[in-house]
Amino acid sequence: MPYMAPEILRGKEYTQKSDVYSLGIIINEIISIIPPFNDEPHDHYLALDICRGKRPKIRDETPEFLKDLIQKCWNAIPENRPTSYEVYNEIRKFIDDSHIPKQFEELPELKYNFTPITKSTTKTQLYETHTQAIYKSRLLTLSNLPEPINCSNQEEFISSRNTTGKKTFIIITLL
Repeated sequence: MPYMAPEILRGKEYTQKSDVYSLGIIINEIISIIPPFNDEPHDHYLALDICRGKRPKIRDETPEFLKDLIQKCWNAIPENRPTSYEVYNEIRKFIDDSHIPKQFEELPELKYNFTPITKSTTKTQLYETHTQAIYKSRLLTLSNLPEPINCSNQEEFISSRNTTGKKTFIIITLL
């Protein structure tokens, strides 16, 4: 589920644009080394949040052009996502840039400050995964998901999981 484009969660057909969304998730996972949404259950609430614009965190040290490219891949409107060819060209352009050695010298080193979690004497993980985070294929029967939207500020995103059971009050001021 965490790799699936919002329109796919809503039951639409797979397209190349859906694959580009997934590619953006994978690029971000390679940079962060943490699977997407590893710290929460992969359930109806996560699907709802993805449709409402929630996306995995992008590391601060990620080069700006790559942050922009990942966010373009994650656009809620499939037609606004780049093609796989455009993604390739953006990355190739960065690599082929004549200033590449200097750019790499200026990039901060990506540091991974994780406290290892020892599961056994032979296996060590760099992060803890929620027990209901499922990273294998399974049949999803989701319904009543909203039309996908973009969320411009991930830091202020309020999860659907956190708002269940709470009462919302709307104050109307009459002039």
